[in-house]
Amino acid sequence: MLLSTISIVTFLVLVAYDVWPIGVSVMGVLVVLLIFLQFIMYAMHRFSASTSHIWTAGKNATDKVVRGFRKLTSGHGG
Repeated sequence: MLLSTISIVTFLVLVAYDVWPIGVSVMGVLVVLLIFLQFIMYAMHRFSASTSHIWTAGKNATDKVVRGFRKLTSGHGG
């Protein structure tokens, strides 16, 4: 079934290419871009999520240091 599908699609693309080569080339590029767009979007999502995670972890660590410093210096009367 896979071989049959590949054969018929190849035949149709070759016939269309004989009729209008530029149109088939442009449509082929658009199809490839749309296929890879999902991977580009996934990579952007993972990058933003990791950046957000790193920012939150840094903020939490800074807050702990500030709280610890305030705790140490609060009993000395300034």
